[in-house]
Amino acid sequence: MIADKIRSIRKIFILCVSIALLLWVFVPSAYRINIGPVVLVYPLILIWALFSNPAYSLFDAFTVQRAALDNLAYGHVRLWGSISFAITNFVLSLVIPKTGVEFNFYFYGAIFIVLVFCMLKVKGADAARSTEKTSFKSMGLGRVFKNYYYVTYLFFAVIVYLPMLTLMVFSPYLIVAVGGDTARFGLLNGCRALVEIPILLSMRKLRQKFPLPFILCGAAMLFSIEAFLYTGAQNFWHVFAIQIFHGAAAAIMIGAATNYVYSLAPKGLISTAHTVHAAVMSIAAITGNLLGGRLILDIGIFSYYRVIGIMLLSALAYFLLSIFVGIKILKKPLVPVQSV
Repeated sequence: MIADKIRSIRKIFILCVSIALLLWVFVPSAYRINIGPVVLVYPLILIWALFSNPAYSLFDAFTVQRAALDNLAYGHVRLWGSISFAITNFVLSLVIPKTGVEFNFYFYGAIFIVLVFCMLKVKGADAARSTEKTSFKSMGLGRVFKNYYYVTYLFFAVIVYLPMLTLMVFSPYLIVAVGGDTARFGLLNGCRALVEIPILLSMRKLRQKFPLPFILCGAAMLFSIEAFLYTGAQNFWHVFAIQIFHGAAAAIMIGAATNYVYSLAPKGLISTAHTVHAAVMSIAAITGNLLGGRLILDIGIFSYYRVIGIMLLSALAYFLLSIFVGIKILKKPLVPVQSV
């Protein structure tokens, strides 16, 4: 909201990342410090999340906005994140066993410094400013929730993200269940990210052929296939191969969801719309982790993935129904294909 108010996503992003950087590199030392009965690392991570979590949605909003302004394909820009993520996971999976997990905090701290420096150097990054003073009231923040397709998508996002985010979180339990070594977890992350690259490269062609909501339906279907395949996995390499579905679905969500939110956001509320979307993801992650952990204890990891598959198919059915209602009953046209 503040980024939209001052017409500068970049400045608020730099502020959030800078504060998160200072807190992040202090984490390895903080777990050794007690303040009464409280270990300092716990409140430190909470405060860190207060600034780092908004940074993710701000960065998405900034990237898709810049891609539109510069006539770039968003997927072609975003794929570099997948490339660096894949390389980092493969490298760290080799380095951390030798250096200890603390190295991870210092490594990403250095990356944050480079990121802030790059953002400071971006020219013409901010939206055109108005000479009139803008208040939160005059911005009309409620406009975000007056778009039928935006609101129905948020409900779809909750149903999808709730099980989808736990597909990754509980992967170590699955690795153990099939007799694998959890030290290989970084290989799974790297494989997922590599699969994202060709999908992100083809996102512009996909958007030219299909409306964004139907592309998102494809992601839900791929996630459900992934979940059902896990129920039959018998060793680590089975789990590794199934990452193809997760990587493809995640790439579709990255390329289509960000653009869909951007296309539905009211003028002047791009950051707010993206942050509401990110908040939905966070709520889904919290709920999914709590319920998922309980379910795994009660029914086991394989039955848990069967439940996830059913939830994802339910999300797909709901979203298709909401599109049908919007087009046929409410007579609301779908958003046009975006060029970013």
